[in-house]
This record gives sequence, structure tokens and C-alpha cells, in this order.
Amino acid sequence: MTAPPPAPLLVQPENVINILLLGSDRSGIERPGLTDTIVVATIHPERPSVSLLSVPRDFYAWMPGRGYGKINTAFRYGGPALMEATIRHNLGIDIDYYALVSFDSFVRIVDALGGVDVPVECPLHDTFPDPDSPSGQTDVDWEPGMHRLDGKHALWYARSRWSTSDFDRHRRQQQILRSLYGQVMSLGIIPKIPSLWGAVRDSVSTDLDLPGLVRIGAIGLRLDTANVKSRFVGIGAVQPWKGPNGLYILLPDDEALTSLVAEALAPPPYTVQPTWRVEVMNGTLHEGWGQVAAERLRWEGFALVRVQRAAPTPRTQIVDLTTTPNSWTVVRLMRLYRREAGDVVSQPTEQRDIDFQVLLGLDYDPCTAVRGR
Repeated sequence: MTAPPPAPLLVQPENVINILLLGSDRSGIERPGLTDTIVVATIHPERPSVSLLSVPRDFYAWMPGRGYGKINTAFRYGGPALMEATIRHNLGIDIDYYALVSFDSFVRIVDALGGVDVPVECPLHDTFPDPDSPSGQTDVDWEPGMHRLDGKHALWYARSRWSTSDFDRHRRQQQILRSLYGQVMSLGIIPKIPSLWGAVRDSVSTDLDLPGLVRIGAIGLRLDTANVKSRFVGIGAVQPWKGPNGLYILLPDDEALTSLVAEALAPPPYTVQPTWRVEVMNGTLHEGWGQVAAERLRWEGFALVRVQRAAPTPRTQIVDLTTTPNSWTVVRLMRLYRREAGDVVSQPTEQRDIDFQVLLGLDYDPCTAVRGR
């Protein structure tokens, strides 16, 4: 079989670091199996910023020396070398390092951190095999709100497939990554990396050495979460298709994929205006929904100043306190909350510590922000 031409190589500054983050469906890191979680994390050290790009497990890829197949099989067939070559050939990304965790090691890592706080935006219901349950399985029901998840439940949240799509799984996996970073920062773990190196190597298969991890940790200490960008290889860049033997696969649109990769792994754009500062006022009947909205705004690159309770309010509003026109930012917020022009209130204020206030009303649906993404 003739190999297709490789994707154009993504041109990046020399100091950029591309790390391939992989999650295996096996219990141990010695026999990785299928890598159903595939995320390219691009670190721009100078700003610093991080760009995350999730690749679907069903992406139909050319694996150099082997032929076509689902991209999640590449590691099983040829280890990190084949996986990195496959990413390079199909997406044009040169990988510097990889890190792979199995189900068991992921659970141990999350539990060692004391769990993670996850902003659940959309209701999620599923049933999982559970050896700790007398029945051998456990039903999970997550309603919108902030949820503290231990390792087992964080794994289930990231993997759930019932009544949801692979593209939604990408979003939830990146939520977990962001939450893990927040927990690492809150516990002050980064300065302790040298003393934890043995435990890291027991739980993670990686070609990063200790000096490399320390360097990345130092970048992480300077990282503002407003400079973490999330992107996904989804509809527009791939199309569903029934392949050989009825196999469900995602066929790439080469031109659209090249454009997506270039935008996804570029740093968030520099602007003359500082990151917009936002206050969330929770006028819903649900205590945790203000924090959910706050996390989504951080995801979108806004700086959260505070979250406060408000009296129940019928309709969500956006209050613009800036004194100069910021139509594009207002449009972004309107799209995020599906608002109309009448829901935007202009209150120019010279002396202020916030630029926008989002007043969540009784009509607020946390899932609205992610539908169609």
C-alpha cells in the first residue's frame, strides 16, 4: 500500500515543547493496549502558555511502516516511536516527549492528590463495572455543579460513553487535566518534583527525564490559567465513515485539519488590552452553578475576579462596565450565554476592578456553553 503524503510540518519556535499525553485502556503501563486518550500539549515557555489539542481515538491514520488504522492502535503496535511518527505524518506535529498513564495509575495519581474538583456542565449518567460494589457495578449520576471526584470517579467521568459523544469525552478529559493542574498548584507540588521522581516513574511511562520535568514544572509555576487554550479535532476537520468490515472511523479533511492544528497549537494571541476581568453573580437556585460558570469563563480566557450569590433573577444578563467600545468581547459573552442585545446592560465605570459582570438568572443552563462545540 502506498503511503499518503505527510501533512505539512507545523512551524514552531525552537523553544516550544510538544508533549503527547496518552491514556491507556489497560491496568498497567507495561502493556499499554489502546490509547483512547490522545492529547497534544504544546508549551510556549516565554509567555508562558499551553495549548491542548485532543485527537479522537477513531481518527483514521496512516501508521508509517504498518498502514492505515485507528490512531489509538499505534502505541500498541509500535510503542511511542510509532505513535509519535503517526502524529507527525498525519497532523504535522513533531513530538518532543510522551507520557502515558494506565487506568490504575491515573486512579492512584488522582487519589494521591486528594481528588479533583470538576465543574460538571451537562448532566451525565452511566453505569460502570465496579469490583468494590456488591453488585459488581455502580450507577453514577452527575448533575451540573462542582463535584469533588476521587480517582475512580474521575476516571469514569473522563471515560463515560453512554448518551454522549467522543467529542464530549475530549472536553471532559481536558477538564480533568485542568483540574489536576489546579490541584498540583494548590498543594505546592511542583517544587517537590525531585523528591517525587521515583513515584512519578512508577506511575507514568515517559521519556522525560528529571531535569526536563523540573524545567516544565518551572514553566507551570508562571502559568496563568487564562493562557491555557483547549481545542479538539472534531466535526469540520474529520467526518464519520464506515470503513472496512463496517468499522466506525473518522476520516480527516486534510486542508481543514492543517488549519486547525496551526490555530490550535499557537499561543493565545497577545493583545494590548489586558485579559478581561469578570465577576459572576449567581442568581440561580443552585449553589454551585456560579463556580461552574466561572470555570467556563476561565476556559474561554477571561480572568475571574470573584463569584458571589445574588437574589434570584429571572433572566441572565451581561453588564458591561468598560468605558471604551468592546463589541467583540460583548459578542463572545452573548454567544456563550445565548443572549440577545436586550440582555446586555452598559454601565461605563472609570474606577473599577472588573470589566464585565455576568448575572446568572433562573434561565441559565450550564450546558448551553458547550452544546454544539
